[in-house]
Amino acid sequence: MQKNTQQFEFHGKAGEFFKIWIVNMMLSIITLGIYSAWAKVRTRKYFYNNTLLMNTPFDYLADPIKILKGRLIVLAIFLIYLFSELISPMVQGILLLLFILSLPWVIIRAMIFNMYNSAYRNIRFHFSAKYLTALWVFLGLPFLVALSLGLAYPYFIKEQKKFIIDHTTYGTSPFNMDASVGSIYSIFFKMIGIFLLLAILIGVVGVIADDLGSYGEMLKNPATMGTPLIFVSLAIIPFYIFAVGYWHTNLINLIINHTTLQQSQLTSELQTIKICWIFVSNTLAIIFSLGLLIPWAMIRTTKYRISCMSLITNSDPDAFIAAESEQAAAIGEEAGDFLDIDLGL
Repeated sequence: MQKNTQQFEFHGKAGEFFKIWIVNMMLSIITLGIYSAWAKVRTRKYFYNNTLLMNTPFDYLADPIKILKGRLIVLAIFLIYLFSELISPMVQGILLLLFILSLPWVIIRAMIFNMYNSAYRNIRFHFSAKYLTALWVFLGLPFLVALSLGLAYPYFIKEQKKFIIDHTTYGTSPFNMDASVGSIYSIFFKMIGIFLLLAILIGVVGVIADDLGSYGEMLKNPATMGTPLIFVSLAIIPFYIFAVGYWHTNLINLIINHTTLQQSQLTSELQTIKICWIFVSNTLAIIFSLGLLIPWAMIRTTKYRISCMSLITNSDPDAFIAAESEQAAAIGEEAGDFLDIDLGL
């Protein structure tokens, strides 16, 4: 059967979003953060509505009141924890342990809320996972990473991404991510290799600096010491940006390119150099504009990332969505009753 490639599109504009962003920020400040729940919904709705697949936008349907309720509950719990020290340090320790153990449940709840309130062609996404599985992924594996001195980090990333993707459905159709841990380790060690090159470069500069004079003499003559130090500093920054950019782009491409929905395959073609340039130029623009170009940076980054994504399917997308709509309608109301508040992250 002939494959259909459907490109994702993003039509957001910096000028339009700036108006939303500045109003959100001002009202959030004036209301001491209460309006931030509405700000979150307005922002997500703008980005969802301007993300299109097959000329149809996505939608974000969350109720700001539910988000506000969730945030007030989290604030109340945090205040209880702070004041529990006045009662007893042991009570505070017990509460801290309970909060840590509740983190996987909070993550599951956040995913359920956000997925259920995300929709495409009036079909909602769903999320369902067990607490013990989340406990291992989000608490057990970080402990393993610490014990392994970071060597287990790629395995943690793989399990984390798989947990989120494999427990997500579009209507009733599940997503599946089958990227191997070996492929993530490959990206990880290549990133480490970049940092090793940086270390070698610093060592070479150190030798050059040593040839220019002893350490004591260099301290007496800052001009002599300054040149190699400036060179090292300037060398570290691009190496670091490229290493992080390499990890970021290749990890995203790997995960998305190994994610399927029924007979459909997601693809991503992010480029490391392009991402690095966007990151650097966005950062400089935000700094020199005193933050006023944050909306422009957000729109620019999202536009590039979305433009690199596509959906490849062996079937008729419209037929699949129509069939999914009939199946998903039955579970919609039941799931909605469960989502009374958002404890989302």
